[in-house]
Amino acid sequence: MKHCGFMVFVSVLLLLGFLPEQQLQHLELHTYEHFSYRWLSAHFIHLGLQHAVMNVAGAIVVWLLCVSIVPTGLLLVMLLLLPVGVSLGLVMTDSGMSYRGFSGAIEGFLVVGIIWHWWLSRRFSLLLGALVAGKLIIEQMPSFDNTYLLDSIGGLVAVDAHLYGVGGGLFLALVYLVLAYCNVPCFCAPWRMPWARSRHRS
Repeated sequence: MKHCGFMVFVSVLLLLGFLPEQQLQHLELHTYEHFSYRWLSAHFIHLGLQHAVMNVAGAIVVWLLCVSIVPTGLLLVMLLLLPVGVSLGLVMTDSGMSYRGFSGAIEGFLVVGIIWHWWLSRRFSLLLGALVAGKLIIEQMPSFDNTYLLDSIGGLVAVDAHLYGVGGGLFLALVYLVLAYCNVPCFCAPWRMPWARSRHRS
């Protein structure tokens, strides 16, 4: 069931890549706007088909990381809340930019997958976490060139969206883990799952 839902999702992302530019402009996020449907819709459209394919590739990687260990309910909540959280961050900083793409949300999914992998393989979790942290640091440096994909996707790399995606993923993971620790029904603690390894194993 999970795999069928994911296939539908990536198919929608690719199909939306064929929308005419005039329609896409009505769905993209403008950071000077107050809350609207664009806070969600902007994350499922792209600057073009190549941009959509790149984000679908990223979504597949994250899916392989998360599918077997992250609860389905949490994945669905993230699918709805991570885009809104990224939009909130972009609007609060009001850079005057417009935004399209799923990359910010992908970063949030990636962080949650890394956290859940802590109870499966700590070495893998630490290594991947260090790589993501290093990537974020490099992207936030003044010398970072956010135009390096301009010729490929037709737009700038939205590094702040990546940062807010990671922040949203950390927040949702923390809330879930606290509720699981408190034994709230429907919240499954990852450290109690059959796939979780012993404290002394990596």
